[in-house]
Amino acid sequence: MTEHIEYCTSCVTPSTRPRITFNEDGLCNACRFGIHKQDIDWELKEKELRTKLDKILAAAPSREYDCLIPVSGGKDSHYQSYFAKNVLGLNPLCVTFTPLLQTGVGRRNLRNLVERVGVDHISINANPQTYAKITRIMLEEHGDPFKPFLYGVFSGCAQVAIEKKIPLFFYGENGETEYGGSEDELYENLDSKGVHARIRSDRPNFLTPDQWTEYGLSAAQTRPFQEPAAEDIEKVERLFLADYVPWNNNHHLHVALNVIGGFKLPDERTCGTYTHGSGIDDALDEIYLWLTWPKFGYGRATKYAAKDIREGKLTRERAVELIRLYDGEFPWHVFDLVLNALDMKESEFWDVVRNHIGDAENLAREPEKIPSWERVGENKWRHLNTVHGEERVIELPIKRPES
Repeated sequence: MTEHIEYCTSCVTPSTRPRITFNEDGLCNACRFGIHKQDIDWELKEKELRTKLDKILAAAPSREYDCLIPVSGGKDSHYQSYFAKNVLGLNPLCVTFTPLLQTGVGRRNLRNLVERVGVDHISINANPQTYAKITRIMLEEHGDPFKPFLYGVFSGCAQVAIEKKIPLFFYGENGETEYGGSEDELYENLDSKGVHARIRSDRPNFLTPDQWTEYGLSAAQTRPFQEPAAEDIEKVERLFLADYVPWNNNHHLHVALNVIGGFKLPDERTCGTYTHGSGIDDALDEIYLWLTWPKFGYGRATKYAAKDIREGKLTRERAVELIRLYDGEFPWHVFDLVLNALDMKESEFWDVVRNHIGDAENLAREPEKIPSWERVGENKWRHLNTVHGEERVIELPIKRPES
């Protein structure tokens, strides 16, 4: 890895993305995987999946459902639920770990999934006070407020699978391969160590939910986020559906809109990017995705454009232009809502950003990481190498718009 920001020669993924790797031709491992996917015999992979399903279900005669699918109501969970029920012929239980700040369109789309696909559905609603407290702690310590939600999806929903004697847990895509990440076997496995590795990411001094008592929470308060006991979770097979069917975000949107029907998109463009249909279920998602800008020097438009390039929806030239227009746009429309939910002052939020911005000072203890920003003033930073070549700065606190 070089000591300065580079970008994939095929997509627009920067070398500051956690755990990303480039080959000698400058291709990120997500693009290399995308090329590999073109040579996969997907009919054979689906047959492999069906054979595996027959074996799993035959060994679980007392099951209440065939599989559990964690759903948000988004386009991907519409597709997963439809595919499991109508293509694979399974009897799924859909489970939602309710976001801390679920949006109105998220609630409507979730209800649409349940009614249009026709599935049984359970919502897990963690104590909002505990949820908010640990979300704020993760934001302050790691610059990532989404980690409690991820534990809810991976581990909280897995508790339901055990309780209902469901032998199979279907996740969607493997983010480490689809978007670029670690090729270490630890991240490939979906055992408890693999789950913790994915959620911990590359954060040092990270405490897992069984250690959250150190934050003054009781074991009972952290239960919705806890990974099940090893002897219990071993009874559940966890699979990524994307390992057996070609995963394509735009196809999933087509299925949600035109095959299932009833799926709604917001009228306005999603803040920080050029799309209308990704990450629309949780207001906290807006802050979580914006934080990649100060931490790693890329924003939401880069994240979506890289995938759209690989799926053939965008040229790299057009993607660079969209990134120039939208990367780093701050989600003011949810800012006060998030601050109120986390009982946080605006000045405290900007202190968090200051403590996690990806400059040489903050990364001094992590020499393997590449700085994306250079401090050029007491509260001002300059981007070290944007993909479009225009200068970008962050000056804290970011000034609120007048209107």
